[in-house]
Amino acid sequence: MADRVTFTPGSAERIANVVRIVEAGSRKSSSAILSPRGSESLTSRSVRFCSWGSAWPHGETAAITFATGDTATVTATNVVLGVGAGEGWAVKKGTAGWRLIGFDMTLQPGYSANEIQLFGHGTTDALAQWYSITTCATATA
Repeated sequence: MADRVTFTPGSAERIANVVRIVEAGSRKSSSAILSPRGSESLTSRSVRFCSWGSAWPHGETAAITFATGDTATVTATNVVLGVGAGEGWAVKKGTAGWRLIGFDMTLQPGYSANEIQLFGHGTTDALAQWYSITTCATATA
């Protein structure tokens, strides 16, 4: 026979809080993400995917939109490299605010899975872009 499970009042309240969060959430949204007990809350620190609509030079701030389907727009600092309009990028919220931290290179403009390419930056604007090694030119796709 299995051991009987008992809950302290504190653990029962934590379980009840999780159930309330899940029941109050939107059924159309992604799964609820809960931080472990004792960790920082997700409102103070998190990593999210985002997009923006124009060139974003390194070290500058820009308005970004989260890719989770909500309409939240925040200001973030680009600490990675200068880029054009993009998607598939990740931002992290820390004590200094939102910062660009990484990306999916295959989602960047000009990427082609059918040719050998080099990911670099332009000489005039220093924005990251794909270069075709086959044609020795900037990718146009």
